[in-house]
This record gives sequence, structure tokens and C-alpha cells, in this order.
Amino acid sequence: MATILDVAKLAGVSQGTVSNVLNGKGNVSSEKIRIVEEAARTLGYTINEQARMLRRGTGNTIGIILPTVESRQYREFYNSLKYYAESRGYSVELFISNNSPQTEMEMIQKARSARVCGVAAITCLSGKDNPYQDAELKRVCFVERRPAFQADYYGFDYRLAGSQMAKRVLKKGYRNVAVITETEKYSNEAEFLKGFNSEIDENCGCSVLKITTDLGRISHSILNLFAADERIDAIVTTNIGLAESIRQIAQSLFGSKKMDIHTLSPVISLPEKDFIKYELNYSLLGKKVASRILEQSEGTGDREVILDNDGERDWKHISITAKPAECLRVLALDGPESVIVQGMSQLYTEKTGTKIKVAVYSYDEIYDQFVSSEISDLYDVFRIDVRWLSWFAERLLLPLEQIDPDIRTSLSEYLPALEDKYCYVRGKIYALPTSPSAQLLFYRKDLFENAAIKRQYREKYKKELQIPETFEEYNRIAAFFTEGDGFGTDVRYGTNLTLGNTGVAATEFLARFFGHKKNLYNENGKIVINNDVGKKAMEELLELQKYIPGKPAKWWTTAAKEFAGGNIAMMINFSNYASEILGYHSKIIGNVGFGMVPGGNPIYGGGSLAVSKNSRHPEDALAFIKWITREPVASGMAALGNVSPCIRTYDKYDIMKTFPWLELSKKCFLMSETRRLPDEDGRPFDEKKFMNIVGSAVKNVMTGLLGTDEALARAQSMIDEEMW
Repeated sequence: MATILDVAKLAGVSQGTVSNVLNGKGNVSSEKIRIVEEAARTLGYTINEQARMLRRGTGNTIGIILPTVESRQYREFYNSLKYYAESRGYSVELFISNNSPQTEMEMIQKARSARVCGVAAITCLSGKDNPYQDAELKRVCFVERRPAFQADYYGFDYRLAGSQMAKRVLKKGYRNVAVITETEKYSNEAEFLKGFNSEIDENCGCSVLKITTDLGRISHSILNLFAADERIDAIVTTNIGLAESIRQIAQSLFGSKKMDIHTLSPVISLPEKDFIKYELNYSLLGKKVASRILEQSEGTGDREVILDNDGERDWKHISITAKPAECLRVLALDGPESVIVQGMSQLYTEKTGTKIKVAVYSYDEIYDQFVSSEISDLYDVFRIDVRWLSWFAERLLLPLEQIDPDIRTSLSEYLPALEDKYCYVRGKIYALPTSPSAQLLFYRKDLFENAAIKRQYREKYKKELQIPETFEEYNRIAAFFTEGDGFGTDVRYGTNLTLGNTGVAATEFLARFFGHKKNLYNENGKIVINNDVGKKAMEELLELQKYIPGKPAKWWTTAAKEFAGGNIAMMINFSNYASEILGYHSKIIGNVGFGMVPGGNPIYGGGSLAVSKNSRHPEDALAFIKWITREPVASGMAALGNVSPCIRTYDKYDIMKTFPWLELSKKCFLMSETRRLPDEDGRPFDEKKFMNIVGSAVKNVMTGLLGTDEALARAQSMIDEEMW
């Protein structure tokens, strides 16, 4: 095995230099960094993390003791905790007990030897002595199964789950039900059965067969149950791993036996039809436990946290009082969201029989469709750009209170920062958010974190290579990567620009304007872009044109795909188009970083869904809007690449792991102060006209037709004459 001395000899440098390079320390030249890294790769040298921990004492590792990873809920819990911990600089080590007390005792000692800083345990121990404390393990949280001694405990309301699942069984009218659980010595199983049995009595007309088993014995248990020809209408189980084994045995060996399987389950982001699920958010559980371990002082805890049950989330929960409409027509903007809406709408059709027809138009085309709809009943539902709400609300849309006087209660599911921006117009609710988005900075982590590249940047500019906080820094980094030699990668350009039409061209300008000033208006409430801020923003945009690959992108989707192509170091784009970065064509999977846009004042975008004032089916239109913008459908759409407006989406590990920038995007809605007019100015604002004026000025400057001063002066004159 190669040593640090071997690397030093091959590289022709001192051991101290090798140590500094491998640990990211010291003032080492970019050339020596390259030589040392190449020598380490040649020799297959890796840093001995165990030795490093021994030198520094307790490490930054959290131990997780699980009974198994075969059950989906435990994988969900583990992955969520691991993701949360790693995002904060900690690592995670997994120990499996196989529900064996002896094995768990061995795992406790292994965790101690690994010098973990904290432990999350789903224990199979039942004694009153605390072996974790005896092993001097600190920051221990027990999960799901409550220990017999004082300790931190996190779980769900299992008794409520049992009670509600029993009520569902009785409502279904089953006559013979098998309830399959693990041993009642585990508190969660015992609590579930107490809840279930509390709803079942001898007069309810339902016979219950109780079976105790585990993942190792479930196949044998079910084989015996079916072979005995027991009359079973439905099976209830507390573990989706058990449910999956039951389904496999039933389909493989007893295909003629048809029965419903009700099971506790982690929250599933997309609909599945194999089981009737009662969902518990193990992603949120993992996040909460990780947070507790990282915040907890070294000592015995006694905190008990019971998370809310999600329960049986109904993907087809739709409230329509009258006979459903035969068809609803939706006007939508071309992009990932419209494709997702068309796919998810099939579930709505299955439930109601109402066909959802989605008309998709480009940004340049859709405005005319809105204008013509003022005197047309062609559309029932509009996907309207959030910035167009002010202009079209009274002209085109039906206030939602006129359809549902209690519509305000629906807003509680959405992120609070969205209400004013995506729902209300001059005191009335005209729309519900469907795809809220914000501009974010995306960058190549493998470039920004590369020691040799960072050193070259430092040598050239006497500054550190880091996420740019100003557009001056952004342009400097773009120049660095464009003027470099690729640094051993395919990168040839610093960034890209999106200037396809006047709307997006104006957005690129405004991103820089708002990086220097929070809003567009002066002390008199008048929009002013022909000022020092406007000129600086235009010059920053003009300079950036030197660092892009050929022609600017035409639309945000195109820009995201360009970035995914691998030859660009960074870009600014909206979060609802960022899923394109992860497409099948992407060359940068695993290397995407993200951060706040320079200036810290991101533009928000995306859209809302609203009911046409000319719709023949306003109640159906609102029912569809509420269904598709709320849980669980909103999270399902987020799993496919949309940006969800719902609070609960952001506690789902699978979504946040795939699209990690969503957490920052959520914060941006509260941070954005990109107002066109003062809040007290209640006039409808013609965003389309304003963006055409500004975007034309941008294009005139970028093509060399006009200079910055003349272009902004002309644009200011048009704003004063046509919009004031």
C-alpha cells in the first residue's frame, strides 16, 4: 500500500507539501498541486480516514443502527439522515443488527471504535439498562421503537395509524382480515395493534386473524396462510417490506387469490397502485433526527418528538358537487411543466371522467392567446405568468372567492411567501401557485473545488475562486474560464446568456439591475432604468457576451441544456427549468453546484393557475386547479422536475436529493424584492409592454446598433410616455 512518503518521492516534493495538497491546506502552487495529485492517482494513494480521526479524537461521523435495509422505510430514513448530515460536513456509517440483540451489542462497540459523534438507532433491545450509555456513546436518538430507559425518542403516532387503518377496513366492508405485524415487544407494533383493536369489536362484522412474523419468516408465514385456504378479504401490515413479500408470494404461487393489501409506508412521491398505503414521512424523520444529533450537547437526552402522520393520501381526492364536465381546456406555456401537467392529468380523468386538453404555446405566442381570450370561452384554465397577473386579473380571470367562498383556507398548504406574489391581486385571490421559481446560480463543483484551478485563479487575480457575490466577480470568473486552457476538462466558456426574445433579454438585464438596487422605482414611485444602476447593469451584460459559446441561448430550457453539455463553467437560470440539467444527455451529473445569484436579490418567476371568467365550467376548473397544485399531486409533479408550491414537498428526501437547489429556491421567494412599482401603487402593470421596451434596448446594445446611453435613454422615454 502506497504511503505519503511514496507520493512525495514520485512527485519530487516534500512530505509536508503532499500533506498540504491532500488536505487542502497551505500555500502550494498550482503546478505542484497538479504533480502531487497525479502522483497520488498513479500510486492509488488514499487518505487513511481512521488514522485522521484517531489523531483528532471523535470524528464527524454519525452512526446509524438499523434492523435491516431491506424495508423501504428504513432506506428512506437512512438516506434522508445521510443526505442532511453530509450537506453539513458530516459522514454516516451504517450498522445492521438484523433484529438480533447480540448483534446490536456488537454494533454498539463498532460504533464506539469508529469514534462516532452521535448515533441514531432503531433498537431491538428490550432491557432497562442502557448499553449505549455504558459504551460512552454521546448524542443518541432512538427511532420508531421506544427503549425502556430514558433517552431521546423520535417516531410517529402509531396508535392513530392503527385506529385509522381499522376504520378504513370497516368502511370497505371486509369480512375476514389478516393483520400481520412484527413482535409486539417493539413499541411501534404494540401501539399500532392497540389502535387497530380499539376500533374492532365482536359486533363489527369483521373477523381478524393476527399473525406475528418478520422479514425473514414472512414468506413461510404467508405460504402457510394461503395453503390453509383461510378466507381472507384483505391484509393489513405495519411494514411495506412485509407487504412487498406478501404480494410476491400471492402473485407467484396463488394467482387466483385476489385481496387488498393495506400497509404502513414511507411517503411515495409518485402514485403506485400495488398497495393501499398509510404513509409516514420517514424522510422528515431522518432529517429531524440528524438535526437533533448535530445540535445536541453531550449528555443523556429525554426529548420525545412525535411527527404527524401523513395517512392515506388520496391522489384522486377531488371535490365537485355537480356532474363533472366532459372536458376542461387549459392554456399552458411550453416547457417541462406543461409536459408534466399533461401526464398527471390522466389521474384526474380516471377519477372524474373529465378530459383535460392542454394547449401549449411558446412565450412569444401565448400573450396573444390571453388577449383574445377576453372575448372567448375557448379556455377554462390559464397557466399565467406570475408577472402578468396584475395586468390580466380583472380583464380575464374570475376571482376564486366567487366560486369557493372558503378558498382562503386552501392557501395554508402553500409556502407562505407565495401568497402575495402568486395568488392575490389588489386584495382578491385570482390564482393558485403551480410552478413558482426563482433565479439561481448554477456552477460546476468539480471546477470551483479543484485545488489546482483555485490556485491558478488566486495567482492571476490575487483573490479566491468562490461563488460570486457580485456581477463584477461573476464576469471575472467567466473571463477566467473562457481565457483558460480548459484545465484538463471540456470547459471552454465561462457562462452563457439567454437573449432569444425581448422578454428574456430584459430578464438578463434586470437580474443585474436588481443585483445593485432592490427595485425599479425612485423616491417618487417612478420607474427609472436610465440611471447609473441601469448603465452599470447594461455594461456588465455587454462584457459578458465575450465569455459565452457563440450565439446566446433563445430560451431558459436551451440555456440549461447548454450548461449540461459540459463546456460551460456556470450559468444563471430559473429553478423551474433546472431539471433539464439532469437530462439523459447531461455530462455534468454529480458535479452541479448552486448558490444565490450575485447581488442576493433574485428575480422570481414561474406561474399560477387561474379560472377564465368566460369558462362554462368554473367549479370544475377550480376543482382541477386545487387538485393539481396541492398534495400529493404537487409533490408528484416535483418528483418529475416541476417546482412545488407546497410546504410538505420540501420534507421529501427523494425530491430534495434529486433537485437539491429547491431548498434555496424556496428561500428566494421570501428574499426577492424585485418590485416594479411601490406596494401602495395599485395600478395594473403591463409587464409585457415593459419587458418589450427594456428587452429591445438590451438587444440594440448587444448587437451594436446603439450605445448604452442612447439605448437606455430611448427606453426611458418610452416607459415615461407609454406606461406612466
